[in-house]
Amino acid sequence: MARNTGNVSGNLQTAVAGAITAGTMDVFIPELWSTEALEALEFASNIQKYVDRHWESQLKVGDTLHIPRISNLQALDKAKDTDVTFEVVTETQQNITCALHKYAAFLVEDIVDVQANQDVRGPYTQKLGYALTRTIEVDLSAMFASFSQFVGTLGVELLSDDYQRAVQYMMEAGLMEDSPTPGAEFMFFLTPAAYMAALRVDTFINKFYNDAADSVQKVKIGDIYGVPAKISNLLTLNGAGYDNVLLHKSSIGLIVSQNIKTESDHLIWKMGDAVVSSCIYGAAEMNFPPEAAEQGGSTTASDIRAVWLKTV
Repeated sequence: MARNTGNVSGNLQTAVAGAITAGTMDVFIPELWSTEALEALEFASNIQKYVDRHWESQLKVGDTLHIPRISNLQALDKAKDTDVTFEVVTETQQNITCALHKYAAFLVEDIVDVQANQDVRGPYTQKLGYALTRTIEVDLSAMFASFSQFVGTLGVELLSDDYQRAVQYMMEAGLMEDSPTPGAEFMFFLTPAAYMAALRVDTFINKFYNDAADSVQKVKIGDIYGVPAKISNLLTLNGAGYDNVLLHKSSIGLIVSQNIKTESDHLIWKMGDAVVSSCIYGAAEMNFPPEAAEQGGSTTASDIRAVWLKTV
């Protein structure tokens, strides 16, 4: 005799009142923590590599290095039967004060060391060094807006003429007389927006003008009128734009009298390991005497070895 199975599925659906589901068995389904972590990005700190740090060896003690200036002398006419007039020069000084004492610190309680599924202290110890390196970089970039020589407008992309005028400032300072090619002691530091804007300037990206240029394949400008260009994400926001810069190495003096030092100790009253990193440093805009000797035996120093690029 034939069996009628037409309504079996429907009958079972009606008959089954409950089931073991992911919702009812949630207590048996674990949520796991990865043994890896997503770390915050660390920007490159390149500016401090392109400033003058040779003064560090002269400040082993104390907090201020005084650097005297030496001016050029004047050539005078010698009249017959007259005495020579001896030039009286009153010189000034350049100071670099090393008084910025910065630190970064954290504490890991013992219970965290016991219960955490990965090392916590190691990654944060590395982050201490970045925090201090970054603050030096930010302090240096904050100096750019004080340079007396500048081109451009904040919030507006630079044109080829702006870069050309910036390099001309360096020529007028006498820094390129031996060779029209600036060389490694010069550097443009540009925001990503300023760098990408430069990629739209045909003079910089067309191989007809610049053998090293290759904007399409490598997103590379090449040298800008002979000066290398680097991207910096740590330049200073200033109103509608950013403070970019053209630097000669001698334009800023940086003294790090205590390099980054890391110390740790177990604090029994905190029941945890404390880690502290610190450094001591100072920086100054270096003002040089003018090439032309001034009347009266004194000179006015100026910052002629850097150009503030007011742009995006």
